[in-house]
Amino acid sequence: MQAAAKGWMEGQRLPDPGLTSIEDADCAYKSYRAALDAAMGAPVGVKVGFTSKPAQEKFGVTAPAAGALYAPMILEDGAEVPMKGSRAPFYEADLIVTVADPAIMQAKTREDVAKALQDVRPFIELPDMALPEGVKPTGALMTAYGVMPWRGVVGPGVPMADLADPVADLAALTVDLKADGASVAQGKGEMLLGHPLDVVLWLVKDGRFDLKPGMMISLGSLSALTPAKAGATLEADYSVGGKPMKVTAKLVE
Repeated sequence: MQAAAKGWMEGQRLPDPGLTSIEDADCAYKSYRAALDAAMGAPVGVKVGFTSKPAQEKFGVTAPAAGALYAPMILEDGAEVPMKGSRAPFYEADLIVTVADPAIMQAKTREDVAKALQDVRPFIELPDMALPEGVKPTGALMTAYGVMPWRGVVGPGVPMADLADPVADLAALTVDLKADGASVAQGKGEMLLGHPLDVVLWLVKDGRFDLKPGMMISLGSLSALTPAKAGATLEADYSVGGKPMKVTAKLVE
C-alpha cells in the first residue's frame, strides 16, 4: 500500500489490492496513510464518506468510512483547480465544520458537538476515482484508500456562535450546486446520516482520528458525483440559519 501511495502522488492509478472485507480495507488504509503522512505532513482534516443512504447502497456498505485530508488538497474560495494529475475526477457539494475545542472527543450529543465547533463552511469536493479502468469502486476499495480525496475548495463560513440554534439550523441547511451558472443539484443537511452533527458523533465513536482545534471535518455528499472537466466554473450556494454561504471554483487544464 505504501508503493500505491507513492504512485498515486506521482499521478498513477491506484491498484486493486484484492480486498474482500472492510476489516481488511481498514488495515490496508493504515499503511497507505502512513506513506501519505510521511510525504504531506500531518492531516489538516478528515473526510467522512458514505454518509448518505444512496452512497451506502451504491458502494455496498452499511456504515461511513473516513480518510485523512492534507494541506495540499485544500484550496481557498475562488481557486483555479488544475485537472492535470487527476485520473477520474468528480465534483460534489460537501460541507465542512471546523473543530474549536478538543472536548469534541468526549461528545455524546449533537449539542456537545455544536459547542465544540468553530464554524460551518461551504465546500466543493473533488474526489479522484483513481482506480484502473474497468475496476468497480467497491466499499472495500474506497475504504482502503481513505474514500479517495484529491482536491477541495473551501469558502468562508458562518461561526457556530452566530447561529441561533446550531442543531436545528444545520439540519435545515440547504445547498444549490451550479456549473457554469446552471443548477446541477440541490441538497439538505438531513442527507448526512440524518443530521450533519451525527457524522461527527460517528467519527468520535470510531476513534481513529484525534480531532484537534483547527481541524476540518468534511461531512459528506450533499449532491451526486458529477464528472469534473476543465473549463467548468463551479458555484455552491448555501443557506444555514438564514445566513448565506458561497464557494466557487474554476476547473482548468
